[in-house]
Amino acid sequence: MSGPGSGFGSGSERNPSRFVWQTGDFLKLSIPDRVLALQAQITKDPEFFGFDTHALQDTNITLLTAEPNRTVWEMDVPSHLCNKSSNLHGGAAATLLDNLTSTALMTIAKPGFLDGGHVSRTITMSYLRPVPKGSHVTVDCEVQAAGRNTANIVGKVYLNGKLCVTCVHDKAVFSSRVKEATAKL
Repeated sequence: MSGPGSGFGSGSERNPSRFVWQTGDFLKLSIPDRVLALQAQITKDPEFFGFDTHALQDTNITLLTAEPNRTVWEMDVPSHLCNKSSNLHGGAAATLLDNLTSTALMTIAKPGFLDGGHVSRTITMSYLRPVPKGSHVTVDCEVQAAGRNTANIVGKVYLNGKLCVTCVHDKAVFSSRVKEATAKL
């Protein structure tokens, strides 16, 4: 499967979230299945091994909750995500939260709303406590607001119930209806 619109190819065609939405019955999937479909496109595509794929490898990531506006994950922190001090690297934490907060948007997608992909505008990180190598953490992601053009999601990493890392993630969001209207021009 390759070429324009297939999700496999080069450039923007390879955007995993766009491929998921191009899957015919995506919006008919249950909320957890939508979320897992995006994760599978990032982590299991044999033709894609990007930065986000590497960050999610060997983490034993598990979806605990997927409900409207929210996803909750648990995962291990392997050594390849850590800095020289054997703690979760700030850049790795940002990559993880970039990916996982995006999954919360999948929970509220519907025809014409959040069904055409999204890209990060800003992600603001706060590092409150170190997360040691080998830790088992919980990542809670919640949509705060989502409109026609933008969305705001908060992500939090907990270790043993203590808040360690937070982010506020602003995204530009796209509708398939906008793409259809543009294609007609």
